[in-house]
Amino acid sequence: MRLSLRTLFPFPPSTRALHAATYLLALPLTSIALLVFLNSSLSFLLTNLFHIPPSRLGSIVGTLGFVDELVAVVAAPVWGLISDTRVGTRGVSVAGYIAIAISLLLFVELQTVYPGLVIARIVFSIGAAAVTTMVTAILPEMTKPTTTIQEQENDGTLGRKVTGRIAGMVGMLSGVGALFALGVLLPLPTRFSEREEMTPGQAIRVSYVIVATLAAFVSIWCVFGLPPPRKRQASTWMEVKAWVWHKIWGGDPSFFGDEVMEAQAERERSMGLKGLWKAAKVAGEDGRILAGYVGGFVARASSVGVSLFIPLWVNWWFVSTGRCQTGERKHCSEAYKLAAVLTGTSQLTALLLAPIFGILTDRSSASPHLRNIPLLLSSVLGILSFSLFASLPSPSHPGAFIISALAGASQIGAIVASLGLLSQAVVDYPSSSSSSYPSSPSSSRSASDRTPLLNGAPIDRTHKREYYKGSIAGVYSLAGAAAILLLTKAGGIAFDKNPGAPFWMLAAFNGVLMVVGVGEMVVVRSGWRR
Repeated sequence: MRLSLRTLFPFPPSTRALHAATYLLALPLTSIALLVFLNSSLSFLLTNLFHIPPSRLGSIVGTLGFVDELVAVVAAPVWGLISDTRVGTRGVSVAGYIAIAISLLLFVELQTVYPGLVIARIVFSIGAAAVTTMVTAILPEMTKPTTTIQEQENDGTLGRKVTGRIAGMVGMLSGVGALFALGVLLPLPTRFSEREEMTPGQAIRVSYVIVATLAAFVSIWCVFGLPPPRKRQASTWMEVKAWVWHKIWGGDPSFFGDEVMEAQAERERSMGLKGLWKAAKVAGEDGRILAGYVGGFVARASSVGVSLFIPLWVNWWFVSTGRCQTGERKHCSEAYKLAAVLTGTSQLTALLLAPIFGILTDRSSASPHLRNIPLLLSSVLGILSFSLFASLPSPSHPGAFIISALAGASQIGAIVASLGLLSQAVVDYPSSSSSSYPSSPSSSRSASDRTPLLNGAPIDRTHKREYYKGSIAGVYSLAGAAAILLLTKAGGIAFDKNPGAPFWMLAAFNGVLMVVGVGEMVVVRSGWRR
């Protein structure tokens, strides 16, 4: 088989190289790097800059995480709705990174935990909700196939499923972003304190300023690198005529062309909650979206569990056993390093397995009875790994590294499989009901032979899923935010009593995913739903 860039990066020809590169590098890679950096460094920020005792670390981290996700519950769907309007996915991405840059400066400039760090976390959550939602919203744009059989034959994409492979690339670059955070960003305080003779508090402050500058740079990159929003082509007068024709006379709205129909769809999307309701309701119509939402629930929880609670557990263990005293450089740097190694092991495993899960997602999607296999595999690994984590006596146990690798495999499996299922459900949906993909010569008759002038049963293309993909991405992010709300608040409180409690919660979340995945496959096999 001839190896080419098109094989390695299976984007359709309609996707510009600049757009694809910016999407992959500026969104999944950078957004995860910033999220992992904040979550992994937060407990060290509290102990070294705010001098919080170890007995209060769990509750404060849990409260800040709870506030973060409480804001995300509202912000993620709103950003999804905004991206479906003329602002577009590019505008939302730029706004998100600007908010993240501002918040990172607030973390080290505000002098109090309450309300100072709470305000900073709210601003960060608004920005993070924007960029993580756009990872899901832009993916269908990058995987949308060409519209005719002839074009697919010409570019070699006929019959090829690439959504899972591109979702695998997204997962792989998410892993690269996490490793970048753990290998480059998280060690910054240690390097500054050792080489520049700074105190741990000063080193944390400088590190946050540097990472804020990185976020600001990425926001500028998105302005020039992401695709602009679609331009509105239909005139208002043409839309009025189409409305009268369709609503009063019962005619087919496609009579006035795709531009008018897209304008009508845009007006529907701007109605706000209707788009979110559609995105939620479609989970009951297509099992791929239902499984994708639950997979997003577990994926986000697992990501935060690895990046937040493993470093918190390491920091708690070093401080509570007397191995690290506030303001001491040597042993506190050992805590940084162990936290980075454990989470790095998890993220490296995720990086290596992301393409494999992507290929597995594409292969299994060919059969409705097997499409949830990657999700089920990730759930089994999650139950095993997080249960073992909860049972370890200390983070320095040799088995912790193997368990971290299993947790990384579970995390990336849930991310890639859920993104792949959602993208397939959005991209493939018109092909099951539209004549854009004829299957036989007899289907290539002219549209006038098939389309009724009055009171027919035309395809309502204003309800194509690609028209409200931002709302679907918002609900996907909302599902993840709901999981993290439970994990950060309840897990943070329980951590102060039993450090293994958050990991037991993650194991339970994966158990829910396994039940949903098996149940959905049974429903499909029974013929009750596609």
